[in-house]
Amino acid sequence: AFVLRLSGVLAFVVILLCSQAKMALVPFDIAEAETELVSGPLVEYAGPALALFHLSKNMLLAALPLFLILMFLGGVSLQGFGLLWAALKLIAIVAVLTVIRNTNPRVRIDQALRFFWGPITAVALIAVVLALFGW
Repeated sequence: AFVLRLSGVLAFVVILLCSQAKMALVPFDIAEAETELVSGPLVEYAGPALALFHLSKNMLLAALPLFLILMFLGGVSLQGFGLLWAALKLIAIVAVLTVIRNTNPRVRIDQALRFFWGPITAVALIAVVLALFGW
């Protein structure tokens, strides 16, 4: 049974925002070295190796929302309309990730890291403390 708790909502928001970094989406797709500015860190790859890098990045776009569904949104039921409901949840999470990616301003990496190590870490710690107290 899915129980909506404040700690779970906060943890869900933190993971949703941090997934941008895991999937190397904006602003974490910025290349840092001058030689990488052409096409990012994958500039030296071609053929099957490049395809595997892109495939793994695209697989994360399906696997990470599925993880969020399993951990925070009640999982997947194989009875009745459970698969349809899970597919709708997956589409909704991918849509939210896409909106975050497309509306996030281009910032420097140090600004992004300051944001994630500052308020996002604080919210994550609050979620852990609330979970320890059963909230």
